[in-house]
Amino acid sequence: MDSISLPSTDLARRLLASEPARVKNSGTEPGAAPLPRAVRVCDKLRTVLTTFAGVAGFRSLLARALTLAAARVPELKNVTVLKDGSLSGFQNIESGKKNGSAREAAGWEQVLVAQLLDLLITFIGEILMLQLVSQAWPDLPVGQLSSVTENKS
Repeated sequence: MDSISLPSTDLARRLLASEPARVKNSGTEPGAAPLPRAVRVCDKLRTVLTTFAGVAGFRSLLARALTLAAARVPELKNVTVLKDGSLSGFQNIESGKKNGSAREAAGWEQVLVAQLLDLLITFIGEILMLQLVSQAWPDLPVGQLSSVTENKS
């Protein structure tokens, strides 16, 4: 797991792009900051993966992905996975981007999501990973979910 595969990075980029730019936090006070796209992508994956692997399974997988991603993006070291499998602590990365440290923080979302997708491929295989992604994004065009191995050629 020294490197993130190019196909997983490409799929992560497409999943992040499929998320609307501005979605307010649900269940929080008016005027709350929007959730970053990576958090929304992880939440969608959490929904389908907890059905498949349980909360503890998803939490372990996301925690490992976060650890691997933090090796590439040090700002992720302050992000934690909560008991329910959601992410916390990403607000510091978002505020850092506004305060001028965008260079280090740039791409954290893609790195985290791609790392999660790579782990899914490792543990459950590409076909099942793609099926779970298509459950989470049923409106995503089929061409957007092309085989990771097809992209390697």
